[in-house]
Amino acid sequence: MKNILLPTDLTLASLYPIHEICGKHAGDPCNIYVVHALHMPTGIADLLFIQQRKPYDMVPEQFTEALEMLRRKYTPALQLLSFEFLWSNTRLYLRHYIASRSIGSIYLLEDHPYRHRLPQSTPLLPVLHKCNTPVIQVEKPPMPEHGTLTTLLYKTKMPA
Repeated sequence: MKNILLPTDLTLASLYPIHEICGKHAGDPCNIYVVHALHMPTGIADLLFIQQRKPYDMVPEQFTEALEMLRRKYTPALQLLSFEFLWSNTRLYLRHYIASRSIGSIYLLEDHPYRHRLPQSTPLLPVLHKCNTPVIQVEKPPMPEHGTLTTLLYKTKMPA
Protein backbone atom coordinates (compact mmCIF):
# COMPACT_ATOMS: atom_id res chain seq x y z
CA MET A 1 0.00 0.00 0.00
CA LYS A 2 1.43 3.35 -1.08
CA ASN A 3 0.69 6.51 0.89
CA ILE A 4 1.22 9.72 -1.07
CA LEU A 5 1.12 13.39 -0.11
CA LEU A 6 -0.22 15.88 -2.67
CA PRO A 7 0.00 19.58 -1.73
CA THR A 8 -2.63 21.80 -3.32
CA ASP A 9 -3.37 25.47 -3.75
CA LEU A 10 -7.08 24.64 -4.16
CA THR A 11 -6.95 24.87 -7.95
CA LEU A 12 -7.99 22.16 -10.38
CA ALA A 13 -4.53 22.11 -11.96
CA SER A 14 -2.94 21.12 -8.64
CA LEU A 15 -5.02 17.91 -8.67
CA TYR A 16 -3.58 16.76 -11.99
CA PRO A 17 -0.90 14.51 -10.42
CA ILE A 18 -3.71 12.19 -9.29
CA HIS A 19 -3.82 10.90 -12.89
CA GLU A 20 -0.11 10.07 -12.77
CA ILE A 21 -0.35 8.48 -9.33
CA CYS A 22 -3.31 6.27 -10.24
CA GLY A 23 -1.70 5.28 -13.55
CA LYS A 24 1.52 4.32 -11.81
CA HIS A 25 -0.17 2.37 -9.01
CA ALA A 26 -3.03 0.77 -10.95
CA GLY A 27 -2.41 -2.73 -9.62
CA ASP A 28 -1.93 -1.67 -5.99
CA PRO A 29 -4.53 0.71 -4.49
CA CYS A 30 -2.99 3.74 -2.80
CA ASN A 31 -3.90 6.43 -0.29
CA ILE A 32 -3.58 10.05 -1.43
CA TYR A 33 -3.59 12.83 1.14
CA VAL A 34 -4.37 16.16 -0.54
CA VAL A 35 -3.29 18.95 1.83
CA HIS A 36 -3.30 22.73 2.05
CA ALA A 37 -1.26 24.52 4.75
CA LEU A 38 -2.62 27.32 6.93
CA HIS A 39 -0.90 29.70 9.36
CA MET A 40 -1.05 28.52 12.94
CA PRO A 41 -3.20 30.97 14.95
CA THR A 42 -1.36 32.90 17.65
CA GLY A 43 -4.23 34.11 19.86
CA ILE A 44 -5.49 31.93 22.72
CA ALA A 45 -9.13 32.18 21.57
CA ASP A 46 -8.14 31.13 18.04
CA LEU A 47 -6.17 28.18 19.40
CA LEU A 48 -9.06 27.02 21.60
CA PHE A 49 -11.47 26.88 18.67
CA ILE A 50 -9.04 25.82 15.93
CA GLN A 51 -11.14 22.82 14.81
CA GLN A 52 -14.27 24.92 14.31
CA ARG A 53 -12.37 27.54 12.31
CA LYS A 54 -11.05 25.38 9.52
CA PRO A 55 -12.11 27.19 6.36
CA TYR A 56 -13.77 24.28 4.54
CA ASP A 57 -16.56 26.65 3.50
CA MET A 58 -13.97 28.77 1.64
CA VAL A 59 -12.80 25.88 -0.55
CA PRO A 60 -13.98 26.46 -4.13
CA GLU A 61 -16.97 24.29 -5.00
CA GLN A 62 -15.33 23.30 -8.29
CA PHE A 63 -12.33 21.94 -6.35
CA THR A 64 -14.57 19.81 -4.11
CA GLU A 65 -16.49 18.51 -7.13
CA ALA A 66 -13.25 17.62 -8.90
CA LEU A 67 -12.03 15.64 -5.89
CA GLU A 68 -15.27 13.68 -5.77
CA MET A 69 -15.19 13.00 -9.52
CA LEU A 70 -11.58 11.82 -9.37
CA ARG A 71 -12.47 9.62 -6.39
CA ARG A 72 -15.19 7.95 -8.47
CA LYS A 73 -13.09 7.75 -11.65
CA TYR A 74 -10.18 5.99 -9.96
CA THR A 75 -12.08 3.82 -7.48
CA PRO A 76 -10.03 0.67 -8.30
CA ALA A 77 -6.71 2.51 -7.92
CA LEU A 78 -7.60 4.47 -4.78
CA GLN A 79 -8.25 3.18 -1.34
CA LEU A 80 -8.38 6.72 0.06
CA LEU A 81 -8.44 10.21 -1.46
CA SER A 82 -8.74 12.71 1.37
CA PHE A 83 -8.46 16.47 1.65
CA GLU A 84 -7.43 18.26 4.80
CA PHE A 85 -5.91 21.46 6.10
CA LEU A 86 -2.58 21.44 7.91
CA TRP A 87 -2.19 24.08 10.62
CA SER A 88 1.53 24.56 10.24
CA ASN A 89 4.32 24.56 7.73
CA THR A 90 7.24 23.77 10.01
CA ARG A 91 9.58 20.95 9.16
CA LEU A 92 9.02 19.18 12.49
CA TYR A 93 5.22 19.24 12.12
CA LEU A 94 5.42 17.96 8.54
CA ARG A 95 7.84 15.19 9.48
CA HIS A 96 5.41 14.02 12.17
CA TYR A 97 2.48 14.25 9.74
CA ILE A 98 4.39 12.28 7.10
CA ALA A 99 5.55 9.66 9.61
CA SER A 100 2.08 9.22 11.16
CA ARG A 101 0.58 8.45 7.76
CA SER A 102 3.56 6.45 6.48
CA ILE A 103 3.90 8.77 3.46
CA GLY A 104 6.30 7.24 0.94
CA SER A 105 6.42 10.06 -1.59
CA ILE A 106 5.28 13.59 -2.32
CA TYR A 107 3.95 14.53 -5.75
CA LEU A 108 4.23 18.10 -7.06
CA LEU A 109 3.28 19.77 -10.32
CA GLU A 110 6.36 21.01 -12.12
CA ASP A 111 6.44 24.80 -12.65
CA HIS A 112 3.11 25.34 -10.87
CA PRO A 113 3.04 28.60 -8.85
CA TYR A 114 1.07 27.16 -5.86
CA ARG A 115 -0.53 30.48 -4.93
CA HIS A 116 -2.12 31.37 -1.60
CA ARG A 117 -5.87 31.12 -2.22
CA LEU A 118 -7.06 31.78 1.33
CA PRO A 119 -6.11 34.66 3.68
CA GLN A 120 -4.52 32.23 6.15
CA SER A 121 -2.69 30.09 3.54
CA THR A 122 1.02 29.57 4.08
CA PRO A 123 3.73 28.23 1.74
CA LEU A 124 4.35 24.52 2.10
CA LEU A 125 6.75 23.67 -0.73
CA PRO A 126 10.03 25.01 0.73
CA VAL A 127 9.58 22.87 3.84
CA LEU A 128 8.44 19.75 1.96
CA HIS A 129 11.79 19.55 0.18
CA LYS A 130 13.51 19.33 3.59
CA CYS A 131 11.40 16.47 5.00
CA ASN A 132 13.57 13.60 3.71
CA THR A 133 10.69 12.15 1.69
CA PRO A 134 11.12 11.60 -2.06
CA VAL A 135 9.55 14.40 -4.10
CA ILE A 136 8.29 13.42 -7.55
CA GLN A 137 7.75 16.21 -10.07
CA VAL A 138 4.88 15.72 -12.54
CA GLU A 139 4.96 17.61 -15.82
CA LYS A 140 2.36 20.35 -15.90
CA PRO A 141 -0.47 19.55 -18.33
CA PRO A 142 -1.54 21.90 -21.13
CA MET A 143 -4.42 23.48 -19.17
CA PRO A 144 -5.90 26.96 -19.20
CA GLU A 145 -4.91 29.02 -16.14
CA HIS A 146 -8.14 28.34 -14.29
CA GLY A 147 -8.83 24.95 -15.88
CA THR A 148 -12.15 23.20 -16.14
CA LEU A 149 -13.44 19.96 -14.72
CA THR A 150 -13.45 18.43 -18.19
CA THR A 151 -9.81 19.34 -18.73
CA LEU A 152 -8.83 17.83 -15.40
CA LEU A 153 -10.85 14.65 -15.72
CA TYR A 154 -10.01 13.75 -19.28
CA LYS A 155 -6.54 15.25 -19.64
CA THR A 156 -7.46 17.05 -22.87
CA LYS A 157 -6.49 20.54 -23.88
CA MET A 158 -9.41 22.93 -23.74
CA PRO A 159 -9.48 26.36 -25.38
CA ALA A 160 -8.55 29.12 -22.96
